[in-house]
Amino acid sequence: MKQKIFFSGWVYRAVCLLLLLNFSLSGKTQTASMLTGGVDEFFRRSQLTGRVNPQESFMIRSFAKDLSGIDSLINLPKTTQIKTKSSAVIQYLPFGMEQQYNTHHPYGWNDGSMIPARGITGKISGGISASFGKISIQVQPELVISQNQKFETFFTQNFDTTWSRYYQWLNRSDLPEKFGDKTYVKIFGGQSSIRYNSGNISAGISTENLWWGPGTRNTLVMSNNAPGFLHLTFNTTRPVQTKFGSFEWQIIGGILSNSGILPPESNRRYTNATGFLYNPKNNETRYITGMVLSWQPKWVKGLFVGFAKASYLYKSDISVADLLPLEGIIKSANEKSGRKASLGSLFARYVMPEEKAELYIEYGRNDKSPNLINLVSDHSYPRAYVAGMRKLFPAKQNSFIEFSAEFTQMQLPEESLIRTAQSWYTHDYVRQGYTNMGQVIGAGIGPGSNSQMISIAWVKGIKKVGILFERVIHNNDFYYNAFEESKDFRRHWTDISTTVSADWAYKRFLFSARVAMIRSLNYEWWYFDYLPLTSGANYFRNGYDVLNFHANFSFSYRL
Repeated sequence: MKQKIFFSGWVYRAVCLLLLLNFSLSGKTQTASMLTGGVDEFFRRSQLTGRVNPQESFMIRSFAKDLSGIDSLINLPKTTQIKTKSSAVIQYLPFGMEQQYNTHHPYGWNDGSMIPARGITGKISGGISASFGKISIQVQPELVISQNQKFETFFTQNFDTTWSRYYQWLNRSDLPEKFGDKTYVKIFGGQSSIRYNSGNISAGISTENLWWGPGTRNTLVMSNNAPGFLHLTFNTTRPVQTKFGSFEWQIIGGILSNSGILPPESNRRYTNATGFLYNPKNNETRYITGMVLSWQPKWVKGLFVGFAKASYLYKSDISVADLLPLEGIIKSANEKSGRKASLGSLFARYVMPEEKAELYIEYGRNDKSPNLINLVSDHSYPRAYVAGMRKLFPAKQNSFIEFSAEFTQMQLPEESLIRTAQSWYTHDYVRQGYTNMGQVIGAGIGPGSNSQMISIAWVKGIKKVGILFERVIHNNDFYYNAFEESKDFRRHWTDISTTVSADWAYKRFLFSARVAMIRSLNYEWWYFDYLPLTSGANYFRNGYDVLNFHANFSFSYRL
């Protein structure tokens, strides 16, 4: 029976309130998250064509930006200003809607407060902002509604040995495949904040999504893959100029929430053992602190280098030494005893405006904040990288052909790390791992996974029409732990996808659409053994392969 999405009671009133706020207020400028609707990609692409400040690193894409400059690039109509007797400036925020659809199983990442689900999932956002001198307030909540339909998860028919090894990851992370058994309805803080702004510096409290690092599809330390979490922030809003070059940074301290969802088969035992495979987790919320720093040396134009790091622990374990991101400078008692988890990365981006191209790379480790010394001196540690490039080729009428590629490797490099499930975003003590509300905060492909992407598109301003090809291997760490011993190389769960996309602007509307066809090979690492293992033909036929259709459509309207 098909599930129905419906509005009732408080949900209906919340939607009406969002609509009322958006269409009853107007202002002189507009602000919004830079991570949606193709706006971020357009802004970054414009730097390659010389239309955006060359000192913007795009390593810290986390703040509500003043969209007046972007509006001038897109040639959107000017907005009107509310006349007030005081010096307060009241502004509206764009009204936005996003909807995605999966036919067979969840697919997609970097969608903020939306959950991975089968069926239709929708998000509505909007709100107001106001400034009083150096104080700014932004209220931009998000309403998420999902059909959350049933789909095939990890198969119960797997052997107990396979389940026990699967639980090595389930017991070290909070990553449910399915978010309950009912229609999902939830309101989030969204891109809301209260800030004190002075010059290039801002400080305040926020629930905005954060993105640290140069990647576009994946980033190692901080992304908008999960819902934004409540955090204090101290950051730059524009590059700070010094005699050594320009700097951008952000320092945060915040709270991570748990999903509250038990893993599958939580009452399963291993063969005749008395204990359960599931090891109950500490249900406390977690405290996270982190920082990112980007430096543009004045001696090398177009080069940006920096680092990002984060650590998290249960709130009952917090000490004064854990409040700030001091890993690598001060080693707290929690860090020494293993009650505190840390991860981090080093990154670089090189922009070549004359060639209309960029190169970037990020390299990190999952067990501590990296530096050049411990990257060279240590040899056995969980590591990962993201590397990519973009090139614009001039075409007719001020348009371009864009070619881009990005590769992400999250798979552990050594068998000893795989056997102990030391994958990215997992931890032995803080066993929700590096997650918020059941989703990874870093690379959306998840622990142990790898991806390769190439894309070609026609672009003109914010308008873009293109095609993207991508290959994603799901949690290869688990695969090698569960199946490599039996020499069963057939079970790699691999998604091969082709995505057609378009971003477009029309008057006050910004549209974005994605349609993808995904062939999931050996879905959920499953393979039907119809033929005896002694038969050579058993190793040269298809596994459990499924076809999944994914569609995403979003728009925003600026008054």
